[in-house]
Amino acid sequence: MKKKYIVEGMTCGACVTHVENAVKKIPGVTEVAVNLMTKEMFVTSNSELDKKIASNVAKAGYKVVIPSEGSIVDNRNLNKKKTTLIISVVLSIVLMIIAMSHMFIGNLNDTILLLFTIIQILLATTIILLNFRFYKSGFNKLLRLNPNMDSLIAIGSSVSYLYSIYGFVMIIINYSNNVMDYYMNLYFDSSAMILALVSLGKYLESLSTSKTTKALEKLVSLIPTTATKIVGNELIQVDVSELDIGDIVLVKNGSVIPVDGTIVEGEASINESNITGESIPVYKTINDEVLSSSLVVSGLVKVEVKKLASETIISKIVKLVDEASSSKAPISRIADKVAGIFAFIVIGIAIITFVVHMLINGVFNQAFNFAVSVLVISCPCALGLATPVAIMVGTGVAARNGFLIKNAEALENTSQVKTFIFDKTGTITYGNPEVVDVDNNETIKIAYSLESYSNHPFSKTIVDYATIYNIERALVNEFEIIEGIGISGIISGVKYFAGNMRGLEQAKLLTDEIKERFTTLYNHGLNIIAIYTEHALIGVITIKDKVKENGCHLINALKEKGIIPIMVTGDKKEIALSIASEVGITEVEYEVLPQDKGNVVDKVKAKYKGLVAFIGDGINDAVALTKSDIAIAIGSGTDVAIESSDIVILSTDLMTIDRALDLSKRVMRVIKQNLFWAFFYNVIGISIAAGVFASIGLTINPMIASLSMSISSLFVVTNSLRINRFKSKEIKGEKEMNETKLYIPNMNCMHCVARINEALQKLKDLENVNIELETKTVTFTCKNPKDEKKAINAIKKAGYEVK
Repeated sequence: MKKKYIVEGMTCGACVTHVENAVKKIPGVTEVAVNLMTKEMFVTSNSELDKKIASNVAKAGYKVVIPSEGSIVDNRNLNKKKTTLIISVVLSIVLMIIAMSHMFIGNLNDTILLLFTIIQILLATTIILLNFRFYKSGFNKLLRLNPNMDSLIAIGSSVSYLYSIYGFVMIIINYSNNVMDYYMNLYFDSSAMILALVSLGKYLESLSTSKTTKALEKLVSLIPTTATKIVGNELIQVDVSELDIGDIVLVKNGSVIPVDGTIVEGEASINESNITGESIPVYKTINDEVLSSSLVVSGLVKVEVKKLASETIISKIVKLVDEASSSKAPISRIADKVAGIFAFIVIGIAIITFVVHMLINGVFNQAFNFAVSVLVISCPCALGLATPVAIMVGTGVAARNGFLIKNAEALENTSQVKTFIFDKTGTITYGNPEVVDVDNNETIKIAYSLESYSNHPFSKTIVDYATIYNIERALVNEFEIIEGIGISGIISGVKYFAGNMRGLEQAKLLTDEIKERFTTLYNHGLNIIAIYTEHALIGVITIKDKVKENGCHLINALKEKGIIPIMVTGDKKEIALSIASEVGITEVEYEVLPQDKGNVVDKVKAKYKGLVAFIGDGINDAVALTKSDIAIAIGSGTDVAIESSDIVILSTDLMTIDRALDLSKRVMRVIKQNLFWAFFYNVIGISIAAGVFASIGLTINPMIASLSMSISSLFVVTNSLRINRFKSKEIKGEKEMNETKLYIPNMNCMHCVARINEALQKLKDLENVNIELETKTVTFTCKNPKDEKKAINAIKKAGYEVK
């Protein structure tokens, strides 16, 4: 079981490591992922461990909260931070002016110096109290031997403050005797300014990081909260969470469908772009499935609830993105290890710095400054934020571009894929075969009569075709399925067969001429249904599964990236090679059974170096998806696809795969930049703060050090936010194509399709005409915009509305 918790009190990468280590110690816990940005923790365990988890996290110095189902918690409380910050900065500026007053006023008498010292104490104490959370968190973690960024800040600030109190005592003891010497060595301004500048940095960081949750918040906003439930003759407004399976809800024109269910009454045009990314409305009627968050563009339907609110596809997508944003990429492991011991290392360096400078020159104030600077310039935050911010932004951008990435490891591995294996049917092709040609009317009439009794995909294709052209259906007796060949039945006393070339061969009708014709058709990627009797071939029906748009563009894009594309299919060699050739794939595995596709993955892994991705429909490719390094399910975001894959492509657009590759590379590039900056900053920053370059005049004081620390974290966050500018590349040659997609609201049956098809066939300048009843769309390409207008007018003359 996997459960989400909110962890309060985390401030840096070291905190994340401490929390994870505390939970990993619990027997039964198999996986822990903590997100510093959202304060979320996902724990995978084999039993209910809430109390034990809360106890262990509390011992580490943090607090666990169990959020409500589906909630996205943001506990940054920016308004409160803003108020505290403004007061702290204003008081710090006043404090600094007073602390430096002797530099621009000149010699001050002892009474003024004492008064200014008291004012500094009051201002510094006020600022410390306003930002006491750093002290509380820092010393609490230090006492538990789990120091974090707050510990470093608290030590640096408190040491400066206490040393200044010592100076104040000495001023009183030595009143009227060298008071200026002690006054010049007060550090009240440093102790307060450290806190104010760190608060400024954390506030700016919070403002920036809040942008990373926008994608997730937008997804959450898509989940409907209320529904109109039908109870008898009454309509009742209820919370979606109160609906049970079997309830009936009413969804009107312009309303959002609140549940995943089935239409039991009515019809409507429904926009499912929130799920599939396809903005063209889909016509749906009785027995059709509908998805929560879809919009009823026109019509009215009654929907039977098939899934509880927490189990809908949109809820699962939100949960998936949320979990993915909290997962860890393998590249972050080094940073995690360093963050866990970072504070101990820095405290050690600060002590060594102080001792070394005291031994070299014996100047306490100088050694003290160097040591405090080391403490406050160190930034475990930059290390802790380097990966999770980029991952969170990346997963949000992915959801916005029509694909879901299940975890950070998949995001990283996708950038390293060297071989892509494609399933053919439903992936490279649409999986909805169409009749291309029929020899004669008798052939289609007999085929229609026989295929009406079969549930084979080609049978549905022939039945749909015959329905469009109003073909009459004859009565069939003694219908029979012949394994490996086709079907048969008696019509008007004659036994007819609908089968393949093997059937013709068994009937001894396969002449050299027929065999040559069949071979030619196979070589063009066409499937063949032969209609024959025991004595003669009556005719042939040719069928083809249409290749998806952008198939060629995707394969070309992969080749440009140096990735090897391979196609695997259960089809015959000739058909497989033809389809592969159409999209530009040269390596093909054909006549492969679904259960044997996993062996193809093993074969490819042994043959080629690098990671292997398998792209299938997520239903009958389970073995291959499991064996591949990256499993990509392309389709409609169904339950099976979400569960069985690392990446889910929610639309049928194959170029989304290329976008996933580009985004993966972009995110990994940003992560590497962040990690380099985090390590580089700390190495150089600590070296300068420790006085390593003091001999050439390169030094830094505690206040500048604290500002630098904040800038480091801010840089990592803003660099990650650049991923939001990700845009998919334009397809080469796309501008030369004038593709038009029309929505026909009143195209309601196959007769409508036939009439529209007849109207468009008269226009010779239209190419790639595709009419889809399910989506109520007509798609075609033409070279001249005037031809587009002609097509629209032709459809309108046929009696249909065009949008």
